[in-house]
Amino acid sequence: MTTDRWAGRTVLVTGALGFIGSHFVRQLGARGAEVLALYRTERPELQTELAARGRVRFVKTELRDELEVRGAFKFLASSIDTIVHCAAMDGNAHFKLEHSAEILDSNQRTISNLLNCVRDFGVGEVIVMSSSELYCATPTAAIREEDDFRRSMQYTDNGYVLSKTYGEILARLHREQFGTNVFLVRPGNVYGPGDSFDPSRGRVIPSMLAKADAGEEIEIWGDGSQTRSFVHVADLVKASLRLVETGKYPEMNVAGGEQVSILELARMVMTVLGRPERIRLDPSRPIGAPSRLLDLSRMSDVIDFEPQPLQAGLVETARWYRLHKR
Repeated sequence: MTTDRWAGRTVLVTGALGFIGSHFVRQLGARGAEVLALYRTERPELQTELAARGRVRFVKTELRDELEVRGAFKFLASSIDTIVHCAAMDGNAHFKLEHSAEILDSNQRTISNLLNCVRDFGVGEVIVMSSSELYCATPTAAIREEDDFRRSMQYTDNGYVLSKTYGEILARLHREQFGTNVFLVRPGNVYGPGDSFDPSRGRVIPSMLAKADAGEEIEIWGDGSQTRSFVHVADLVKASLRLVETGKYPEMNVAGGEQVSILELARMVMTVLGRPERIRLDPSRPIGAPSRLLDLSRMSDVIDFEPQPLQAGLVETARWYRLHKR
């Protein structure tokens, strides 16, 4: 009989009431961990649901405030085995463009405060939720983990990308100078039940689902040929935990095996919802990187499950949205 590695362990999750963080709370609770759920904004319905799934303690903490973070760690640190850092200021492409300075300031303060407390209070291991957006070079093949800022670094006015790059560099330096056992997870575009469908901040898939379900037109920046890798949030959580369980790599790309264009994605969303195709292309708007195909060799070496196909994941997400939309 095998024992789950997470059973009986205490795991602190930041951003625990956010999209990705709440899925970590669910899976860790189901696997027998005690979860210390750090959050900033109350979400009573979600907190009730998560509390019913396992041993979860909610701790309201402003991670951008160094003194408040240290106060929380003085109270909690002695029991913490692992930290999963999901808290971050994020949003869609337009939100990131309009709030670039705010995002950079918020995210860099959060990761700095957290890593300093990990060092000072002797926490054993940390998962940092990073992003595949930090790959800046134009790829000629699938992007490997080594193709990051160590190979090519260039200025961008995208505060989100800068904040993720800063966070990874700081984490690597903490690993080298202080021996921090830190794992960097670089997901593709994350989607799934529980995501934000706020049109001003939603990711690409929830934004498309909300518009299509309302019978509205889906607008795509550029000609729609830009391709992206997507990953279901439940698969992201499982892969991240497996990375720590195996300890094989310090950083890892995480995505499903499918690479689709944004235009193809919009058509899939319309089909899933049974809506007629209403898509408008805006060639005047920036498209970002033309392609972001991730090399998943490390992930394939680590995981012990098959990632969910994009079509099935879209069906599940659309069903969740229709049940929970206001």
